[in-house]
Amino acid sequence: MPSHNMYFILVFFFFLVVTTAHEHALRGRDAHLLLSFKASADPCNAVLRSWEGHDPCSGSWIGVTCYRSRVVGLRLDHSSLTGSVTPLFGLTRLRVLSLRRNALTGSLPRLTTLNNPRLRRLSLSHNKLRGTLNVSLPSLASLRVEHNQLSGGVEGLRLPNVSDFNVSSNQLSGKVTDLLSKFPASAFEGNQGLCGSPLPGCGEVSRLSDDTTAVSPSPASLQSATDSSSSRSSTKVGFTALLAIGISDLLVIAIGLVVIVGMYLWLRKKLITSLNGAAASIRELEPDKLQREEKEKGRSLICFEGGEDLRLDCLLKASAEVLGKGISGSTYRAVLEDGIIVAVKRLSAVQFPSHCKAFDRQMHLIGRVRHPRVVSLRAYCNAHEEKLLVYDFMPNGSLLSLLQSNSGGSGRTLDWMSRKQILMGAAEGLAFIHAFPARSPLVHANIKPSNILIDEQGNACIAEWGIMRFASNFHQAMPHYPSGCLSDGAMFAAGTTTRLGYRAPELVNGKEQPTQESDVYSFGMVLLEVVTDKEIDDAESEGEVMGMVKIGMMCTAERPEERPKANQVVRMLSDFL
Repeated sequence: MPSHNMYFILVFFFFLVVTTAHEHALRGRDAHLLLSFKASADPCNAVLRSWEGHDPCSGSWIGVTCYRSRVVGLRLDHSSLTGSVTPLFGLTRLRVLSLRRNALTGSLPRLTTLNNPRLRRLSLSHNKLRGTLNVSLPSLASLRVEHNQLSGGVEGLRLPNVSDFNVSSNQLSGKVTDLLSKFPASAFEGNQGLCGSPLPGCGEVSRLSDDTTAVSPSPASLQSATDSSSSRSSTKVGFTALLAIGISDLLVIAIGLVVIVGMYLWLRKKLITSLNGAAASIRELEPDKLQREEKEKGRSLICFEGGEDLRLDCLLKASAEVLGKGISGSTYRAVLEDGIIVAVKRLSAVQFPSHCKAFDRQMHLIGRVRHPRVVSLRAYCNAHEEKLLVYDFMPNGSLLSLLQSNSGGSGRTLDWMSRKQILMGAAEGLAFIHAFPARSPLVHANIKPSNILIDEQGNACIAEWGIMRFASNFHQAMPHYPSGCLSDGAMFAAGTTTRLGYRAPELVNGKEQPTQESDVYSFGMVLLEVVTDKEIDDAESEGEVMGMVKIGMMCTAERPEERPKANQVVRMLSDFL
């Protein structure tokens, strides 16, 4: 018996060693494939310079998302990448691949369940890809390859579960398959060789030449037409007979119109009466059902670009970690089932109690804004009892946490160059929001260090803009004092206005609404807090602190009209970089 136990222990130990070695080999393979892609896509090491070492799941590799130490997502849109995407399809756990608006070339390999069994979203639009499309993936829910140079037919696309599809503006040809005919014509437009539903039928294209021939009749047909015309002219009806026939036809038509109009009015009256009675009975007998239907309608998750795969039920079941709590609500780090990490803002029911259409319009506007220095809103839910906002997750925290950890000596240093880079990024994000085309000027309304987040490369991104204007007690919700205490230098620079915190003085009376000028004031207070911190090495800053303080003083001018515009602040800050 002891020998049998030892045997099983050895077998289990051997299995454990083999499994561990296999996992390490797969992780190393992920790193090798990503580095191979980097060598082709970014030969100058300008964009993917954070891709170093052999652990893509360390958290420092820009655009890479991992789950259980395996690469499951890669998002590098608008990154000026070149070269081939082929190495990336060797990532067997990949679920999301988004490389839109780059300059990638080459062809797509054949994608099947053997090499990419978990791929759910493939976005390669606006590149320079060539070759044919051969994708047989039941797991795929989104395929976007519009604006490339792909050729051949679409019969190689076997996508039974795809719901988001676009192959427009390529060089595709042939017949659209029955499986793909459910998508609108806009998903195929720009491919002159494609035909079949929802496009014009393939037979119509082949008949064009026949129609052209038919436009030029032969001499024999002309002669036949002449003969038939002459034969008809010999059988004329008398003028009196024609006039009688015409009058009788008009009388019949007039009587028919009178009958039709009368029937329409009678039926319309009966229909309105029956509808009013039905509506009244529904209101009397089934009020709960109407409320339930309205409630279910309001619980859907509205998704924007980059959040098409998000689902409300998956979001509510995700493992969550509290990142912070404030007056506007609580923020969570949520890990979805496919390993994608998002930040979820749960708005306070006290500050945001109502379910108004203006809030929905504002969310749709925020969802359109895309800029590297603005945190993207991917989806939102505006139910009667719940308001959730889903953003990109920023792993390096906020400017507030950096300032606090820097002064506390926790090891996260914030040198002078980093401070300038963060301020520049925040100013660029704010300037983009202010310049975004809309019916009325867009406003952040809550600029403070905790709403300036830091991405993987250490750049600042503006977060939670345009939300606080819907708070029921907006002026009370704005902080009176900086959440990360202002330094003595900032107090001296800003003078008596520091008692207002980040809030502009014109907002104190509670009657004025936030404006772009009040945003600039709030940013100026943040700037003063960052550049006058006692932890700054004066020798390192080389006198630049005073120049930055002057910019902060201009931004915090007492009169709104005397403050610079956000784009002017960007130009002034660029002199120090």
